Amino acid sequence: MTITDRAGLDGILRSAPILYLALNADPAPHVVPVCFGVEGDLLFVHGAAAGTKIDLIRANPHVGFSACTDVSIRAGADACSSTASGMSVVGTGRARIVEDEDERTRGLDAIMRHYRSGDGAPPAYRPDSLSRTCVIAIRIATMRGKSTGDAPESSPGSR
Repeated sequence: MTITDRAGLDGILRSAPILYLALNADPAPHVVPVCFGVEGDLLFVHGAAAGTKIDLIRANPHVGFSACTDVSIRAGADACSSTASGMSVVGTGRARIVEDEDERTRGLDAIMRHYRSGDGAPPAYRPDSLSRTCVIAIRIATMRGKSTGDAPESSPGSR
């Protein structure tokens, strides 16, 4: 089943443990698994201030992404009777390195909320860690999802 409503897509993102970020590289895309957070039409990811991911974003900010949740595989007696179920979202966007200190903290807070249960405030960041951390904001341009097999047909709950 195709999922196009934003609430359903956001539900999949809220439940997904990892985002796969596809960056433009030659001769083939460079895909990296990243921790992430969602705030409105923005995805936030973080990483080291230097490296392949940052170099590729600076060279071409157009990215793709994918995330899955509730994935299960049931092996059958033969290949044709094996099944997979789960929910996924794929999309495109434009990435940028976040320079503003307040937005960097907001992005890190969004990431922390994604991985922490409850409504408590995110922990304080150590100044030495914060200064070495690069925050990337990805403005979502397109997004669609899919539910297969025994995956729930309604939006998944939030983490």
